[in-house]
Amino acid sequence: MDLVVGDIADHCAGRLTAVRADITRCPAATERYGVAGAPSYVLLKEGEAVAHASGPMTVTEMRSFLDGHL
Repeated sequence: MDLVVGDIADHCAGRLTAVRADITRCPAATERYGVAGAPSYVLLKEGEAVAHASGPMTVTEMRSFLDGHL
């Protein structure tokens, strides 16, 4: 998923910041945002979750997910 997230970070530069978090090293964030497994994606706006998705995604699927929420 690193390649997909990297592509999205480049494609959406200036509109969002992509951050990768290890769910075993960030248990507080995992709990706060309701992440149950990996890979999971949480779109935040001003620190609040506005959209969730989970499971592997292609670049096209990730762009579609983001376009529906940005």
